[in-house]
Amino acid sequence: IRSRVASATRWIASTQADLLVRFDPATSRRSEVVLPLRSHPAGLLVDDRGGLWYAASGLGLVGRIEGNGKPKEFPVPAMDRVRADIASPRALALDRRAGEVWFTVQSDGLVGRLPRDAAPRRRGFAVTEISLGPPTVRPEGIAADGRGGVWVAELGADRLAYVTAAGVARRVALAPGSRPRAVAIGPDGAVWATLFGAHRLLRLDPATLQTAEWPMPSAPRSSPLAIAVDGTGAVWVSELEGNAVARFDPRAERFTAVPLPTPRSGVRALAVAPDGRVWFVGSWSGRLGVIE
Repeated sequence: IRSRVASATRWIASTQADLLVRFDPATSRRSEVVLPLRSHPAGLLVDDRGGLWYAASGLGLVGRIEGNGKPKEFPVPAMDRVRADIASPRALALDRRAGEVWFTVQSDGLVGRLPRDAAPRRRGFAVTEISLGPPTVRPEGIAADGRGGVWVAELGADRLAYVTAAGVARRVALAPGSRPRAVAIGPDGAVWATLFGAHRLLRLDPATLQTAEWPMPSAPRSSPLAIAVDGTGAVWVSELEGNAVARFDPRAERFTAVPLPTPRSGVRALAVAPDGRVWFVGSWSGRLGVIE
């Protein structure tokens, strides 16, 4: 289950049920968008024009829904080369300046990009692929820096990669076993990443490529996964194994942990609303929660 914030609406992807769930916090009402069988939606993104994007990890495509219309589907070119499995888009990011949507394809060591206003094609592909390396790279989290590039967490290679439309611009090697999962960009341009295998939070200065790390509150049983940065620069991180959501203050270099009331919630996604509240989804508990 995934969650992203758009205006007063909360969107959640029910991966195994092939559903997109819309939740209105003001009324507690919910509605569903039924996707094709085996869509297995993973990442979600609401663009600056209200279009809802989802990564159909089970069908090898990225979809866009506008208003109450039917999904428009954009297959990944790798699907033409796949023989034994399905190309699996994972996480999404919006480059507002360029008007492009980027995404990772974890199964094939790729990132894809396409114009926000793209239309499906009968022949060829609207998606442009950029190879990061072999499938073992396993790119997962992705975040746009607002300067024409994206930072990608290479889970299988223990690296962060900076990618532009021209290809991989630079890489930052991390300690073996770090297993970076999610990436976010702060208001000051700093790159933040969760180190799932090391149970630590990482900060990268994109200008100098210098890094700093802090152990998570529940380390060594934390498994930090989802990440978001609020308007003040505070970093919010879900502890999958620690069953908590932690807030990190970069100025004080200090964590505040919020234990979750439901055991084994399994928070894999969180988002900061415009009003500062933090919404999260428990993929194991099936619950939507908020920190006020």
